[in-house]
Amino acid sequence: MPTRSAFLPDRSKDVAATLQQLGAHESWGTAYETPENEAFFDLALDYIAEIFGPPGDDVVLDAGCGSGTKSIPLARRGYPVLGVDLSEKVLELGRRDVAAAGLADRIRLRREDLTAMSFPDRSFDRILCWGVLMHVPEVDRAIAELSRVARPGALLVVSEGNVRSLQAVGLRAVKRLLGRERSELRATPAGMEFWDETPTGTLLTRQARIDWIVRRFAAHGVTLLRRRAGQFSELFTMLPWKPARTVVHSWNSLWFRWPALAGPSFGNLLVLRKGSSAPPTGSAFGT
Repeated sequence: MPTRSAFLPDRSKDVAATLQQLGAHESWGTAYETPENEAFFDLALDYIAEIFGPPGDDVVLDAGCGSGTKSIPLARRGYPVLGVDLSEKVLELGRRDVAAAGLADRIRLRREDLTAMSFPDRSFDRILCWGVLMHVPEVDRAIAELSRVARPGALLVVSEGNVRSLQAVGLRAVKRLLGRERSELRATPAGMEFWDETPTGTLLTRQARIDWIVRRFAAHGVTLLRRRAGQFSELFTMLPWKPARTVVHSWNSLWFRWPALAGPSFGNLLVLRKGSSAPPTGSAFGT
């Protein structure tokens, strides 16, 4: 079996090629961008707006924005947004949705690789990265880049799946028992990686070790302010029966409003701040 250092480069290219196609994004949209799920996302974005504070003129970097599903509601809350994604195809969809929402004056979308962004150091005061790092093979490089483009004092909100959640632990145990695991599994310091061959290519999904993410950000001068539960469970993506999905969605919203412990929750929201008092260098919105 190859070592991880030998494993990553070629597979990273494969994943990057897959993420530039529409297939994976369309499947995520079908699973998550549903009217049933909107109530939770409204709650979460209200919370993020509280963290970011009044909109003002400072641009929010939506890192890994996809078709703008978080960029658009942020802009509706008054924030100017710069959304970046690896896929030009999905960005084109996003531009159409932005125009249809009448928000082209508040949202700009552009292609960027999260592991090698073109922005100057210290470009952003607010960064959102929702459900993105889990699909990046070279996640440490992405964390370094997010930290680099954050200004001193900047706030970062990162949402990731928690490998130690009740859902993650329970499903892994059930799949092992039934022999139903179809993914190629790799246990890494960053978490449990699920490698799948999809119709559009190789796809990585990582359930993260949250403590590892926190430590890696801290190594770049970005420290944890708050860890909060996101969605308690994403089982609604697997349930065909609407009443059962409704129960899961209701519980997720209740758990988030509580707010309850993050440890048992599959979704985790990390609120982080960039340290240091060094002066900012440049603005990214006009670049």
